[in-house]
Amino acid sequence: MNRSPVIAIVSCQKKLNGYLIQSVNEFYINAVTDFGGIPVLLPAALNKDALGTLCEQFDGFLFPGSHSNVAPHRYQATHDEDYTDEGRDELALQLIRTAIEQRIPALGICRGFQEMNVALGGSLHPHVRHVGYNDHRENPSEDFAVKYGPAHPIHVEHGGLFSDWLGEQNTFSVNTLHNQGINQLAPGLRVEGCAPDGLIEAFSLPEHPYFVGVQWHPEWQAKHNQFSQFLFRHFIMASSQRNGAKRSGQRSDR
Repeated sequence: MNRSPVIAIVSCQKKLNGYLIQSVNEFYINAVTDFGGIPVLLPAALNKDALGTLCEQFDGFLFPGSHSNVAPHRYQATHDEDYTDEGRDELALQLIRTAIEQRIPALGICRGFQEMNVALGGSLHPHVRHVGYNDHRENPSEDFAVKYGPAHPIHVEHGGLFSDWLGEQNTFSVNTLHNQGINQLAPGLRVEGCAPDGLIEAFSLPEHPYFVGVQWHPEWQAKHNQFSQFLFRHFIMASSQRNGAKRSGQRSDR
């Protein structure tokens, strides 16, 4: 009997009452379970040998958002960065490259989107509002419905994955909760959508089963947003197909 796909979610290191903890916002966990996946949280302490063994058990990777930013040295930059998470950087960048090598479905959101770009050789702007783009930072409201509410449209690039999903619809609205953004797009990535100011907000990797990154936060009330449904359903579907292929291979080897 086929099981639900196992989705590995990369954790962040944070401080709570003086203790270092590994954490993931429940919005991401809920989105995975809502669309039929089994979430497993990955701490940064995992070593390479453990990862090599564990990756065989995973059907997809989710790289979530975070308040921390990718360390500048990861993309050969020298600016100061107030809040980094080197452990997450190390784990995420390694897993992204593994996802490509082993053709494991992967979805990157906000920081995860930026990690994908960096892992493949791209770079980031530390403050997009300082280099000619609009201010994309989050609304300071404590009301999540306001904070995660629609902020601007995404213009869909013709001929890509998103245009296949949407048909003749060429725009949709997204929230915005980020400060950094793409500077140089990594080689091989295809732009899927941009903000009105021209900032790249979504990409995919052609010929990969599912390798998609988005700058906004589709995990917020994912079941009730049309485009969030596209992102997560196709992600879980691709992960299910990987799971089925693995099980068929196991049966054929017996």
